[in-house]
Amino acid sequence: MPLYTVTTQSGVLDAKRKADLAEQLTSLHSGYAGVPRNWVHVIFQDYAAGSGFTAGVPAAPAALTLNIRDGRSADYKRELLKRLWSLLQAATGAADDQIVIGIEELPASQAMEMAAIMPDVNGPPRP
Repeated sequence: MPLYTVTTQSGVLDAKRKADLAEQLTSLHSGYAGVPRNWVHVIFQDYAAGSGFTAGVPAAPAALTLNIRDGRSADYKRELLKRLWSLLQAATGAADDQIVIGIEELPASQAMEMAAIMPDVNGPPRP
């Protein structure tokens, strides 16, 4: 279920850097959340130069959005955000004012993986 969407300006991440970051995100999430590696998905989106802005000024911001099942503690999410920030910044070289990361949560009952409704984070699997 974890779905990472990484958005950067074209050319910031070449194919090797994307593969390296995808592996790092997968390893981090699998180990930290205790989920199988094949549940972790990473998608990269590139935007054209001149299509990114910060404070209304042309820039090359890097963004990471993570979709996960709800049910994790605030402390868990804060620590995950810090770890994700470090990985994204190391991969892109972006300055602090050019990085945005957000976690979006949804009920497990509204997500499917491997043709099955996802189990609750802290409970038994759903039928």
